[in-house]
Parts: sequence; C-alpha cells; structure tokens
Amino acid sequence: MSKYKVLKRILVAVSSICMLSTATVFAAASGAINDEGVNIRSAANLGADVLGTADKGTELVLHGRDGDWYQVTFNGNQNAYVSADYFDVTRAEGKVQGTNINVRTGSNTKSDVIKTVTDGDVITVIGKLDGWYQLAYNNGNAYISKDYLDGDMLTYLPSVSATAEPKEEKKEETKEKEQTKQEEKEEIKKEEEKDDKKEDTKEDTKEDTKEDTKEDKDSKQSNETTTYGVVIAESYLRVRSSASTSGEVLENLAGGEIFDVMQSGADWLKIKTAEGTTGYVSTEYVSLRTGKKPETKTVLPAPSSKANEVISYAKQFLGTPYVWGGTDLEKGVDCSGYVFAVMQKFGVTLNRNSASMTSNGVPVKKSELAPGDLVFFDTDRNGGISHVGIYIGNDQYIHSSSGNKSGVIISDITDSYSQTTYVTARRVLK
Repeated sequence: MSKYKVLKRILVAVSSICMLSTATVFAAASGAINDEGVNIRSAANLGADVLGTADKGTELVLHGRDGDWYQVTFNGNQNAYVSADYFDVTRAEGKVQGTNINVRTGSNTKSDVIKTVTDGDVITVIGKLDGWYQLAYNNGNAYISKDYLDGDMLTYLPSVSATAEPKEEKKEETKEKEQTKQEEKEEIKKEEEKDDKKEDTKEDTKEDTKEDTKEDKDSKQSNETTTYGVVIAESYLRVRSSASTSGEVLENLAGGEIFDVMQSGADWLKIKTAEGTTGYVSTEYVSLRTGKKPETKTVLPAPSSKANEVISYAKQFLGTPYVWGGTDLEKGVDCSGYVFAVMQKFGVTLNRNSASMTSNGVPVKKSELAPGDLVFFDTDRNGGISHVGIYIGNDQYIHSSSGNKSGVIISDITDSYSQTTYVTARRVLK
C-alpha cells in the first residue's frame, strides 16, 4: 500500500472534513476490504497503532466515517479504522422521505411498481445510479428514486448499470395475450361444467377408497410445493416479536436453519421455527425456497473446496506456543485466537472467543464432519464451550492446546479426552 496515495486523498478531502465532522454516526452499513494485507488502525491517521491486517474480501461492519477513513469493527473492537482507499461499502441503510413512494422493478418511471414505502421506513441499499438507488430486495431487481431516500453512507455505495427501458408495446401484447388466455379458460370451464352434469350419477358411485387416494395425492403434491425459508446470515438471524428491529428477540437462528413461512412481506417475514417459535425475521438474511421442505433442521452446505488450502496453511504453525489471548500465528495464540487468525487469512470472519464462535456457520453432526469444520469442546466440564479446533480429516483436529502438550498440535478426536469433552461443530467455509 502507498502512504502517499492515502495522504493525497486526505489532502483532497480537507474541504469535506468540516462538513463530515469527526466520527459522524451513520445508519447501519458494511463493506469489504479490496486489497491484501490492509492495515487496520486504532485511529483515523497513518501514525496510529496498527491493530492488525485484513486481506481482500474480508467483510467488516461499518459504523461511520472520519475524514478519509472508515470506522469499523475489527476483532471485536468497534473503534478501528481503515483507509477509504482500501475499503468498499457494499450495503447501507437509507430512510424514506415522503409518503407512498414507489419501489420499481427497474431504474425508470415506466418500470412496474413492486410496492410502496412511506416516510420513516428504513430500507437497505446496495448500489446507485443516476437518479436511482438499487435495493437489497427482490434479488436486486428493486429501485427507488434518490429524491425520496436519505442516508449519510449512501453516497459511498458502488455504481451499478441502468436497467433496460420497458417497451409499452410488449406490455400491451402481453396484456392482450393474458386476456385471450383467460377467455379460453372460461370457455373450457363452461364445457367442463356441462360434462360434469352428465357424469354426476357416475361420480356419486365412486368408492371411498378412491376418494382417499385422491386426497392423499393432493396432500403429497401440497407437501412438494411448500414455501419455506433458509437462513443465509453469516452468523445468526434474530427472530423478533414484531416486524421491527425494536421487537424483542425471541430466538436466534444459525446459518442454514430452516423455518416455515407463515406470511411474506417486502422487508419482514412472519415465520415459525423448528422449535415452534412464531415471530418475524428480516428478508435480507433469508433465502425463500419452493418445493419439498427438508426434514432436517438445517441445510448443510457442501464441504468447501478451500478446506485443503486452509489445513495446509494451519499446519504451517504447528509448534507455535500457547499464549492466552494471543492471535499472532508466529509468536503465540490461544485456541480461539489460532482458529480466528487461520480463518481470517481466507476471508472468514469469526467471533473472537470459542463460545461465541458457535454462533458462526452452520451446525454439523459429528458423523458428518468434513475437513475445515470447527470442532468445539467443554474442557472445563461446566456445560459450556471452552475450546475450539479445526477438523483436518481422518478423525484428527488441529488446535492450540494449553495442556501437557502446549501450543499448536494435532489431536485425535476419538481419544478418550476429546470424546468426553466434545460438544458440537460448525461449518464456516463456503
């Protein structure tokens, strides 16, 4: 990275610093590192201490902007800063200004209206273009005029391409075809009703068993076309008592968990979880699917192709000493610090301690463990999580131990100690 490049941007932005002020508070937003080995600092200047480095693709929660620096959360520290040169904002919230504002399928006033929003509504934006914002809704095929959305971070979003202008002629043709099709359906229905009257006597003599078979078939078809949801959040998704971020949190769903959809909305879904909880979740962090709902509680992602690369990298640090609270793969790490640092190298951001890491990824049964999965243990034997390692296959896992064999070692998950302390596992690689 070039210090002079950053300094140049800082000098250019001097006139805007007065307007932005220091550490201005913005609506919820996030972004990603766009280069390798980017320094994350303790303050918004080049002389500040380096808290650590982040590689390309690392996603960070964004809290605000201070001059030419973004304030982010890094390793649990919310007062961390990264140069704007090396960080791209990927999503930001905006507040609606106006009543009954149209959200359209395209970036023009001739596009179809999907829904309307009103003054004070908060919506997530993922891109911008002349006069319009692209929303994180309807697979990105949703737009709102810039005139009716306000948000301090929106200006830093990436530019996107304009959608094609809809042709009124095609709309009219489609309308005519639909009308003709409907008329044909009505004619067929009339003919069928005539035939039904002729067959009334025959229908009355059908056996009950045949009726039961038909009901069973209808039930089967219904089950095969169920609409259900899958959590796609990186860590966990909050189920709330109302369709609002101020609603009480009733349950947390891990990534991959499946739930029933009771009512679908633009920004919130009313759902029923596998545990029987009824509540609301944000549509931003779910994938709606149609078909036969899986019988399992979660949809387990396939083992990642990155696993071999991750394991090879992790083994490079065999023998690194155990240091409580350490995250330096060369000088010393504790169990969670070791896992955190290894996964961070591959763009996977985890919670910092072993217990909170169980909120990351998707739950995995012990019988379904794959290389790269995280394995968790209750080494304190108090009913909680106190240790974590990385499963490397063949019943082995690599971890930083504070026991007799101190430091980064490889252990057998089938040995008596590991078996009696093993609790659960998570798949965090994609």
